[in-house]
Amino acid sequence: MHVPVPAAALKHTPKQQLALSVTAALRVAGPDRAGQPDKLRQTDVMRRTGMSRSTLRPLVDTSDPSKRNPDLATLHKLAHAIGVPLAFVLMTPADWRALVKAIGSISDHQVAAHGLATDALGGPALAEAVLKKCKVHPERPPLGAVHDPQEIKRLDVRNEWRRRCSVVMAALAQPAARGDRKCFADLTALAAALANEMTPYNPAPDDCDGNAEGPCA
Repeated sequence: MHVPVPAAALKHTPKQQLALSVTAALRVAGPDRAGQPDKLRQTDVMRRTGMSRSTLRPLVDTSDPSKRNPDLATLHKLAHAIGVPLAFVLMTPADWRALVKAIGSISDHQVAAHGLATDALGGPALAEAVLKKCKVHPERPPLGAVHDPQEIKRLDVRNEWRRRCSVVMAALAQPAARGDRKCFADLTALAAALANEMTPYNPAPDDCDGNAEGPCA
């Protein structure tokens, strides 16, 4: 399923989106004030993380002209100060929408994953098998329809994008199961559901080129 991205969201660079996310989190990451969330001041962040003002400023200012990008250690310190895993700080609005949609459809993927997972657990390819079991992959033109070559090409690219994304997401998620079969199946189901929701309606062919650095390369 294609997750539409509002035009406004496309105007933000990754650096600007990070600043927007960090700023939103800091507004409510402070100590409780009479039952209401309060802001975490920049001075508090600097005290907790040891960052300098010049290091923190680009992380909270969408208009900052600096060309410097924060390193991973800096981002990890910031996420720790805010109190959430770094991955959530880096998520875009489109990522959050895909996550919500994946959660909404995960029950079918869980049934498929639990039916396919064995005591040997398996590997990332199980995520694609889950998608096939749920009959959402691969996509094919309607039976009896006139097959437009361009549409066939779009579906082929879309199918490859989904396949590739599903196995990469599973490769990232499955190690967290640590041998627990139920957890392994649930993580595989989540990977499959996310891949299905993240697949663009019309991905660029280069995104699935073996030499490209696409979203799931």
